[in-house]
Amino acid sequence: MRFGATSLKHATLFIYFPSILMSLGQGMLIPALPVLGKEFGVSGAIAIQALTAQLLGRTLALIPAGGAIDRWGAKPVMVVGAALATISGIGAALAPNFVIVLITQFAWGVGMSIWMFGREIAAFDMVKADQRGRQMSALMGIGSTGMAFGPAIGGVLTDAIGVRPLFWFYAIASAIVLVISVAQKNTHAHRPSKRGSFLSLSAIKHIHPYYRLTYAVLFISTFGQMARGQVTNSALPLYTQQELMMTPTQTGIIFSFIAIVTFSMIIPTGVISDKLGRKWAAVPAALLSLIGFIMIPFFDTLPLLIVAGLVIGVANGLAMGAMTIYTFDIVPAEYRGQLQALRRSVGEMGALLSPPVVGVLAETYDASMAFWVVAPLHAVAAILLIFVAKESLKKRLPPGAPGAPGSETESTPAAGP
Repeated sequence: MRFGATSLKHATLFIYFPSILMSLGQGMLIPALPVLGKEFGVSGAIAIQALTAQLLGRTLALIPAGGAIDRWGAKPVMVVGAALATISGIGAALAPNFVIVLITQFAWGVGMSIWMFGREIAAFDMVKADQRGRQMSALMGIGSTGMAFGPAIGGVLTDAIGVRPLFWFYAIASAIVLVISVAQKNTHAHRPSKRGSFLSLSAIKHIHPYYRLTYAVLFISTFGQMARGQVTNSALPLYTQQELMMTPTQTGIIFSFIAIVTFSMIIPTGVISDKLGRKWAAVPAALLSLIGFIMIPFFDTLPLLIVAGLVIGVANGLAMGAMTIYTFDIVPAEYRGQLQALRRSVGEMGALLSPPVVGVLAETYDASMAFWVVAPLHAVAAILLIFVAKESLKKRLPPGAPGAPGSETESTPAAGP
């Protein structure tokens, strides 16, 4: 990434470092979910609904967050998000029963979601258009790596000291992020000319007709991406610990390999996206997700599951920021927050539905069945990206396409008619 020294320091302090903290806190709970159930006297299938509560908060918070960013900028949204995450971590650590845990995890999901969404907009405003792929790849890669390394740390800590201390880590990490967010300078590069509702579906009409169908495809692709992450997070611990009788530490080892591969893909993914095109990253991500999900139910040893984890890690790496960059390319700047939030909200439904589906399948069949149930979704996403979606990287556009060199809309490729 071609940051100046000051910009790099700013991005590291205010964007990358807090992203690691927030992602680690979220990921640490994953291998502890079966233990969380034992702590509060509920089954593993019920315990993973703590993830559902987080995801419900994430989904419901996105659209208001997008409208708030369009109005007031990223900083206020990030501060509120970090504050909510801090309070929810303390509440979960002190929870007397599982119902309180679910309530605090809902609040955590709200806080996590709006902070993460704010940091995406803040990071986007720091770079030029030809560096968006590398910036978003780095940002999403760091977050994904923290999320994937979190289970390794969480697994070891759960075996050593139990599950409640993990929530204290949530609270401490979020409090640090809150302090950093308060100190951050607000970024508000684009302000809409009118203040209407926080979400106006008429904003879709401002997307150029050339890209409107592509925008719809991104909904499906984002849904698949979110489902991949949460099915892995919820089904893999149940499969390894309840079906294969592995320990939380062994589960964490699998996630560690996923994290290593995800992190190693940061630079290649950014270069692929910025040099070859957005589809060159998004399509292989969907195909590798399909392959990884088909593999997992056939594997029942730690080495083989690590191999499947490596495939999922490459898919994670290639998907880093892919849908976000794609959307930034094709939507008007003045509706950026709303249209990103709308896409993400639909995508979050894939994440929200995953733990309940995994829970039902785990109780009825076994947790590994969830991977086969969701695998076709990745195939559909890949087909639509290949044959329906339009490339949005400026220098890869065909002559006459909006935003292509020499076209009337070259300077504003997402402008409406």
